[in-house]
Amino acid sequence: EQPEHVFPSLEAAYQFYSAASSVRLRLLLSVLTCLASILLLVLSTSAIVGDFSSYSQVFSAIMLGLLLAQALLSYDICLSGVMQALRLRFDQTSMLFVVLCVVIVDAFFAVMQGRTPFCTVASVLLLLALWGRSLLYEARRRSLRAAGNMEEPVAAVREEKAWHGYDCIFRAPGDAAQFAIQLEMPDAGSRIMRVYAPVMTAVTLVLSILTAMRGGKSFLWSWTAMLLAGFPAGVLIAYAKPFSTFAKKLYRVGATVAGWQGARILSGEAGLIIEDADLFPPQNVTQGGMKLYGTLPAGQVLSYALAALEAAQDPLAALFDRLLQAQFGRRCRADAYRCYDGGGIGAQIGQDVVLVGSLPFMRSMGVHMSDGARVRQAVYVSVNGELAGIFAVKYKPSASTRAGLRALLANPGNSVILATRDFLITPELLAARYELAVGGIAFPVYSERLRLSEAVGGEADAQGALIAKETFGAFASAVAAAQTLRSTTRFSTVLSLLSGILGLCLCALLLYWGSAAAVSPFPIAAFQL
Repeated sequence: EQPEHVFPSLEAAYQFYSAASSVRLRLLLSVLTCLASILLLVLSTSAIVGDFSSYSQVFSAIMLGLLLAQALLSYDICLSGVMQALRLRFDQTSMLFVVLCVVIVDAFFAVMQGRTPFCTVASVLLLLALWGRSLLYEARRRSLRAAGNMEEPVAAVREEKAWHGYDCIFRAPGDAAQFAIQLEMPDAGSRIMRVYAPVMTAVTLVLSILTAMRGGKSFLWSWTAMLLAGFPAGVLIAYAKPFSTFAKKLYRVGATVAGWQGARILSGEAGLIIEDADLFPPQNVTQGGMKLYGTLPAGQVLSYALAALEAAQDPLAALFDRLLQAQFGRRCRADAYRCYDGGGIGAQIGQDVVLVGSLPFMRSMGVHMSDGARVRQAVYVSVNGELAGIFAVKYKPSASTRAGLRALLANPGNSVILATRDFLITPELLAARYELAVGGIAFPVYSERLRLSEAVGGEADAQGALIAKETFGAFASAVAAAQTLRSTTRFSTVLSLLSGILGLCLCALLLYWGSAAAVSPFPIAAFQL
């Protein structure tokens, strides 16, 4: 696949879409033209407003003129259809151009014969095509602007089989130049239409010839009706509309999805790597009280605990650093340390052996606990096998994190993989603080959590979104939006294609049964709408 446009830089791409402001004006004029054509079609339908047969030739001529004017307003759509056909990429714009040409030729005969042409149906299709292009250009412009505003963009990157054969989505340094290329990749509807459009055009041509040979309506009239009935109108906005909606929402939170390719990358079964600061930012982790045991002063116990936590790069080190400063204690360094999968850290500080961890960890290490020394959410410190202190920790949930977790876990294919270094953060803690089911939360052993937290993700072409803020809310919003964009586009595209096939089948059967009156412009226009 090749990008639709090739730009030398992200800035050049943004300037291109910013300069395409005439699309909005042409869209407005196209709406007015289409509404006028619809009004004339209604007036031409005697079953709705009565008999205006004396004005039928005038109405037909005006509808033809409106269609020609709308074709000029949609010149870029027509030009794109011709260019795609010359490149042997006959897609929806190419089929629409063929439809437009056939309808215009048939309309000239309709004016002379005094019958109602199919101009209104083609007008609706042109309006949808121009609207889809306007939405797509606006979405790309907003996405490029969001990416251009990021000084150091962070990318949501997918890496295959990163954890037990399971794909994972990491955060890594973003590539703005690659993002501009990804944004130009064609969507699913455009790719499928490269097969559907030429096949449907050929099928309608053959059926029209067979209908004319049976002695029914003329070949041109039959081909026009079948082409319009078989054109999947919804595919013109199936991708552009949701992409425009999500681009606007993500721009507000400082994120953007890399178009259809980004949606494909971030969709499917995957585990999202979440670190400590994503769940509980440092300002949300506070002390809940402390209790000392033995003869060691508070400053020394805090100094030992801080040395072990800093050696293991545990986020709780920031909290204990503040506690040590409040006690006017002196810092020390660990000579050696070891991290245990059971949820704790062991350190050698001078001649003392220090253990820092959770209550279950202390029990597993054989540290004696009295009945009053059992606090569930607390950091335990023991020195030389004897309990030295207990420091309760409070975790305050974040509203943006709660919303992000719920959005991600709403997709059955997603799971949250905790790559946390804080031994107190567990799925049970998340379930209690964020009111979530723990079924979609994976909790690897400490060694694997450490490896996942240090991973940098895959290659640049595997990035699916860019994020300006190093926050979990923006990361989760981008991933959830990409997944919804893909599922919505696929559903809308399939529905549109099935509607086109159904329309052709109905039209062909009605012509075969001799019910040509049912294959008139008004029913086909209503069907397409």
